[in-house]
Amino acid sequence: MTSPSSDDERKGLPSASNWRRYELCHGSFQLEQEAHRLDQVAHKATAEARSGERCHASMAGEAVELDETEKVSVGFMRERADDQLARIFGDTPVTELKEHRFWLQVGEKVAASGRVDRVVYAGRVALVQDYKFGFREPEPAEVNAQLKFLAVVVALALPQLSHVIVQVVSGPHGVSEARYDIKALQIAYSEIVDTLLAINDPNAGFNPGPAQCRFCPAQLICQPHRDATVAPMAKLQITQLPLESQRASKLLDEIQMLRRLCDQVEEFYSGKLLQDPDFSIPNYAMVPGAMKREVLDWDVARSRLAEYLDTDQIKGAANYRLGDLEKALSKTLKLKAKEAKERMNEILGGLIVEKQNAPSLKRLKNNSRSTALPGIAKLSRAEHSAG
Repeated sequence: MTSPSSDDERKGLPSASNWRRYELCHGSFQLEQEAHRLDQVAHKATAEARSGERCHASMAGEAVELDETEKVSVGFMRERADDQLARIFGDTPVTELKEHRFWLQVGEKVAASGRVDRVVYAGRVALVQDYKFGFREPEPAEVNAQLKFLAVVVALALPQLSHVIVQVVSGPHGVSEARYDIKALQIAYSEIVDTLLAINDPNAGFNPGPAQCRFCPAQLICQPHRDATVAPMAKLQITQLPLESQRASKLLDEIQMLRRLCDQVEEFYSGKLLQDPDFSIPNYAMVPGAMKREVLDWDVARSRLAEYLDTDQIKGAANYRLGDLEKALSKTLKLKAKEAKERMNEILGGLIVEKQNAPSLKRLKNNSRSTALPGIAKLSRAEHSAG
């Protein structure tokens, strides 16, 4: 298999962030290398993922531009993570590393790596923290394969350690924690080596399933995945849905996997249309996204709005959405929706900008190109590159 491009910081080797997938589906590692070679990689960066990257960069001390929601998330995450640091180390002087990649060497070869959001250590104890932004519930530290890998590589890099504490730190879902002593680290190391042997076996097998396929980069080219989803669904008789619980569970798993595959196929062709001006698909095109309004400076905006709305009304607008604030303004000043929008524009004059959402793949009507499309390919490619 051909490795990804040479600028891949993982050097084409297995990474801790994918370790659970490797454990569940041994063939996925080699197939993901082939997906990179063919440029048929699924699960490329989404807006949510890019937001997570910005938040992680800010946590590491980098100067990045965050929106209001991201600022709140980062501030809360930093406070929660520091609380855990104080709980474990107290006033003891510590050494800290952020966004540091540790390499695992087996024998004389570098075999895999893992990047730690934060590792803090003093004496014989280290704390490894993994930040999880967003609302998706993370896998608990007690069964987290990524953190098991990170505990091992940190312990190997810092041989004075006798205990490694690993934590998943999340906003909505709190903190989960697991502790590795010397014996637990030895067992984990043995499991990691077994997984490395299995995924590098030329005959590594495949085991499709909702957990391992969810973010697999090889999903678009994986025949076992299609065999496990497309074929069963094609044979499904809608009038005879199974009532037996185990078969119903299997059917729902197949639907989840098929739905994600369909999403990835659409994302693949959207990317082709955005990136290649010579590529076209009959009856399909990228159409402009809807316009949305954003506030440039929420500190100033809140001070202006305070003349018309009380603190609870302002805070009650989810993520400070203008639509929610306009509803509150409409209720307070007894205005119609259109009048409330106009009044909001007056109150926040100079603070509101209009931005266009990302273009999306649509089927065109009447088998012709929409009159709204001229220039969208050029515009969309520029937005895609900027994103």
